[in-house]
Amino acid sequence: MIKVDRSPKPAILAQHEAQWLDKYRQAIIQNQLHPSPTNKEALKKAERKYNHKQIKTELEKMFSGKCAYCESHIRHVSYGAIEHFNPKAKFPDLCFSWENLLLACDQCNDKGHKGDKFPDASQGGPYINPTKEDPDDFFEFEFDPDTGTANVVPKNQRGETTEIDLGLNRADLLKQRSRIVRKMAIIAIKASQGDADCAMEIHQNCGKEDEYSAFARALVKRFNL
Repeated sequence: MIKVDRSPKPAILAQHEAQWLDKYRQAIIQNQLHPSPTNKEALKKAERKYNHKQIKTELEKMFSGKCAYCESHIRHVSYGAIEHFNPKAKFPDLCFSWENLLLACDQCNDKGHKGDKFPDASQGGPYINPTKEDPDDFFEFEFDPDTGTANVVPKNQRGETTEIDLGLNRADLLKQRSRIVRKMAIIAIKASQGDADCAMEIHQNCGKEDEYSAFARALVKRFNL
């Protein structure tokens, strides 16, 4: 996870956010007062307005096609999801708020991980929002040469809650991430020994568009490159 600067609100959202929210609120009330398949479908239709192609495109640009949480590239294997940091099920007034929208992979965003969970301070939350906070304040991004694994290591309670609930060290992710970071580590070691090409390469791996760049940045810091 890396800090990401939020881009300006997409024009389609600036034009329609208030109208969409008003219709969404009305649909919620109508479905609560008169539950029916028709009103339930009307509610879903009103809610889905946030899933506009222009909004998704702007989020993909903002996050360089990576999951806001695990930093995995998404588009070559999945469509990814527009993620509501504050879940729309619990915070309906933020359903169309640009400040509340992130890009997430299907696993970080599924019910077994973040889903609609949103722990408060008494529950070890809230989760880390990479558009409003620096993840480096909450995590260490460590490569263990003995095990060959690239681990997200929490620094504090909020970091731990985020790491556990979102599965930032889940088995399949850890395996794939470690495979890539092991190569980064070899490059960083060679760079520390004076290889200029490797020094250039490891710095290029620190770009916001690169997978697991938090680990590349940690390696640059570790080897003082």
